[in-house]
Amino acid sequence: MTATATHDHKESIMHEVDNIEAQNESFTAMVCEQAALFGATPGPDEFDNRPVWGEAESTAAVLKAFHLLAEAAPDGTQLADERRNLLWGFVNTLDAQTQRLDRAADKLIPGIRELQREQDGSEIRSRELELTTDRAQNLSDRRDAFEQLRDAAAEAYRVETGEVWRPRRGSHVSQTGKLTSAVIEARDFQRAKKDRENTAHLPQGTLVAVAGGKEANDAGKIIAHLDKVKAKYADVVLVHGGGPGAEKIAAGWAERNGVHQIVCKPDWDAHGRAAPFRRNDELLSLLPRGVVAFPGSGITDNLVDKARSLGIPVQKVA
Repeated sequence: MTATATHDHKESIMHEVDNIEAQNESFTAMVCEQAALFGATPGPDEFDNRPVWGEAESTAAVLKAFHLLAEAAPDGTQLADERRNLLWGFVNTLDAQTQRLDRAADKLIPGIRELQREQDGSEIRSRELELTTDRAQNLSDRRDAFEQLRDAAAEAYRVETGEVWRPRRGSHVSQTGKLTSAVIEARDFQRAKKDRENTAHLPQGTLVAVAGGKEANDAGKIIAHLDKVKAKYADVVLVHGGGPGAEKIAAGWAERNGVHQIVCKPDWDAHGRAAPFRRNDELLSLLPRGVVAFPGSGITDNLVDKARSLGIPVQKVA
């Protein structure tokens, strides 16, 4: 090989090396730039120091999405008949995310307890415990963020539809305190009463039951009576069956006035046609201070008769 050819070959190799180094520098610079703009995602053995969320921005985005969904089913179209279910599903998506993160955080608790027992003073064990605790705290913080987003969407649902958002099953409570009024299933309430750890999350106050059928739809009269109840019992907790008519109006009143609710729904799968009457028994087993009964069917009359037989005062409203 001639001297000229050797020189050209060396220059070619150096040029390739320069290109590789430039590409590497370019890739590194790009990664650093992306990390600076969007935050670097920590590895499994690193602490996550990113902020949990931007509350104002996230809430505004969720509400914007909610109202865009409402616009997708405008009045005057057949889709308008589906708007309530569509918006309910949007709120439920946020609630499902809240529940998922809650379960994920709970799953880490046994591991944290085990790591606490296994602490031997070594740096490795201590680091593992700190990382797992950090992970559990982050999941809990994310859960709280989604709960606040859910509560904001639930309030938008109430304004848009005139109804209080509730999950199909289970309770609607808020640990972050953003929810106007908690809606507790009766079974959850009774189970939690036996669990000292959950007592702090129970609605505390005077239980007053409200009953009535769908034909009781004089909202002004119903609200006036409930206002009197609240004036007498400032800490009132409303107990009702979650039905249409009087109970639906009462639920809306409770939401607007920050009054907690305990809902006793009939379990049709378990009791069939007897479900409403079994529900009456379940409601009265909570021992409300009194019952306010608006016009209804024989089911309402059954509740009134059973309440009186138990010595629970009943106020019938014509």
